[in-house]
Amino acid sequence: MVIIFSIIALVFTLAGALLVIRYGGLNRRFLAWSLAFSSGVLVSVAFMDVIPGGAALDPQRTFAGCLAALLAIFLVESFTVVHSCNEAIEDCHVHSLGMVAFVALSLHALTDGLSLAVAAESGGVLGLNIALGVILHKFSGGVALASLLLNSGRGARRTFWMSLFFALMTPLGAFVAAPLLTGVSPAAMALLLGISGGSFVYIAMADILPELHRQHDKLSRLIYPFGYLVVYVIKKLGAE
Repeated sequence: MVIIFSIIALVFTLAGALLVIRYGGLNRRFLAWSLAFSSGVLVSVAFMDVIPGGAALDPQRTFAGCLAALLAIFLVESFTVVHSCNEAIEDCHVHSLGMVAFVALSLHALTDGLSLAVAAESGGVLGLNIALGVILHKFSGGVALASLLLNSGRGARRTFWMSLFFALMTPLGAFVAAPLLTGVSPAAMALLLGISGGSFVYIAMADILPELHRQHDKLSRLIYPFGYLVVYVIKKLGAE
């Protein structure tokens, strides 16, 4: 499952980047709708599946993992000075994506691989929903990175290769983490689930939704809870 999840995540990241490289002026309304759906999935996966699953194993370590993820992503974004989607759905002005910021973003993509490995180790509906949350937000990550690279003066060819490197970080993280998670203790799994859940909440609530509020798109308000519904249906079908 790690291989399948990683390939899909890679494809989604490159799809977002290639859309920007090829078409530049992306349909911002369509992108806002896809981001609204993704954020609904991320939040509902975190609170319906990931955090409760971790808390059932060890609540203290689960919430410690959540806090650690919130702090780590905040610090990473302090270096990058970007959010996961605001450059993609707003008009870009003068921004510079230096190598420190690019490395920080790539490290963040590496931790997404950890979440995919946790998904594969968890299995069942929980694992499927974790993977769904990671994969959906990789599209917006590819869009945001390519937008920033192009607006920082990189050419289309260089933007593609840097986006490919960024996309490969997630499978790399998954392949490195997967063997280490074999037979992991319940306490360690609780910590990892907390990290995944905390990262999902941060990405949705701090990165995506504040920017969507600026768009004043009424349909996004309906699409966002649709993400809840999809996760709920998957959970109910898996329980039967």
